[in-house]
Amino acid sequence: MNYKVCILAAGIGGRMNELSAYINKAILPVNFKATISYIVEKFPEDIEIIIAVGHRKETIIDYLSLAHPERKFTYVEIDKYVGPGTGPGYSLLKCRDYLKCPFVFSTSDTMVIEDIPLPDRNWFGIAPVKETEPYCTVKIKNNLICQLDDKIKTNNKFAFIGLAGVYDYEDFFLALERNKDIISGEIQVSNGFKKLIEKQLVPNGFTWFDTGTFENYTETDKNFSGNDKKFDFSKGNEFIYFVNNRVIKFFADENIAKNRCQRAEKYLKGLCPDIEKQKGSFYSYQKVNGHTLYSVLNAKIARDFFIWAKSNLWQERNLSSDQKDRFYSACHKFYHDKTMRRIKLFFDKTGVEDVANNINGIPVPPLKELLDKVDWENISRGIPSNFHGDLQFDNILINQNASDSRNKFVLLDWRQDFGGLIDTGDLYYDLAKLYGGMILSYQLIKEGMFSFDMGNTDVYYNFFTKHNLSEAKEEYELFLKQHNFDLKRIKLITSIIFLNMAPLHNNPFNLLLHYLGRSLLYRSLQNN
Repeated sequence: MNYKVCILAAGIGGRMNELSAYINKAILPVNFKATISYIVEKFPEDIEIIIAVGHRKETIIDYLSLAHPERKFTYVEIDKYVGPGTGPGYSLLKCRDYLKCPFVFSTSDTMVIEDIPLPDRNWFGIAPVKETEPYCTVKIKNNLICQLDDKIKTNNKFAFIGLAGVYDYEDFFLALERNKDIISGEIQVSNGFKKLIEKQLVPNGFTWFDTGTFENYTETDKNFSGNDKKFDFSKGNEFIYFVNNRVIKFFADENIAKNRCQRAEKYLKGLCPDIEKQKGSFYSYQKVNGHTLYSVLNAKIARDFFIWAKSNLWQERNLSSDQKDRFYSACHKFYHDKTMRRIKLFFDKTGVEDVANNINGIPVPPLKELLDKVDWENISRGIPSNFHGDLQFDNILINQNASDSRNKFVLLDWRQDFGGLIDTGDLYYDLAKLYGGMILSYQLIKEGMFSFDMGNTDVYYNFFTKHNLSEAKEEYELFLKQHNFDLKRIKLITSIIFLNMAPLHNNPFNLLLHYLGRSLLYRSLQNN
């Protein structure tokens, strides 16, 4: 059958909180795949898909070009997608010239389990609801829809899910054009479907997942992932997708994507996956087979990785006098300036006061007093080398069947720069990042295996670790000693790393990170 698909994805996603600030809600990941991918993959590859775009349209276009390069997409830019008179009916009318045949219509926040029927008749996707006011609901008689009630309180049992087949497309668009009544501030598609009742509009039941609100989206993601993690590590300004055997990364800041790609191609070549393509704020690479070090870690694997990293990753740079000055300046910017900004951000976000605390029973001075004792000039005299930038066991894959020792480990999720430099970073930052990942098991944190409590100036925290992580830490400290690395310096930078991480995470992990960092900083200064 000759037909097309139309997906409406122009809206701003106003009910998604901050999640739609940088990205269109159609691209929000559900179990590491964009919601729009679940819709696209319901249809054969030779079917043209018309997509109405508006808010953050480039994120839809760039994502689909990477995730589904074999598909034919036609994008229709919607001139008005905010305010009175806009809405799904308005967007659909703008797509009219591209839909001169039967078509399947879907909103971008509708996901279903079942196969989607052909538009060889007029059908209307429905699902049961408890409240009727937020939806267009239906009355059914003799297995046909006899009435549509849009966003009013009724005794109807089923709601329109934003998915339908339109066979009589000319009648549909004519009715939609003639009736532009505004309901809840928008032109609704129900104005066109009411006409199709005369032509017979068949109800079609689906298992419906609505991703149009923050609450429904998070519930859908939990349902599809099958993972009831106790703590949310996600960030609103970056996302990762696994689709069609590809890994796709998104960053709100396009420069991060560009710099990561440049570093992968010039400085981490052969150590990280080859970048397949970069489009705007996205880049993609073919999925790499292997296991994260966290999942298979033992003392020998840890030791093998430390030796591998020293031989293949941490290649020291020979810098000229001017280059050294530039590098030391980048170190100061990275350690001192960034830390001060992040600490201010933490206090601003949490309202926590910088006072003396008893942290797990140990009296610890205010953070400002501790930071004043840090020798920032000494920390800024780093060792210039190639670097990863976020080196921890979840960002390292192991291929135990690799024939070449250089290919035994693959680095993931590398940092885009170090204080603005993409070619050189401080070797000690990588060493400290790795050390921090052996103190805290981020895997167990995600499972909620930690506790935090605070009363007046008393702070208590606890977190779990794994035996293999403790063994790896022992091996690491032995490795550091054998190669004359300064463990005291590493511990000091590790404490600063935790303080920097704190404002980037959700409560209460942000508080644990802050007070853990403060406690470690106090001990490091005492030891020094």
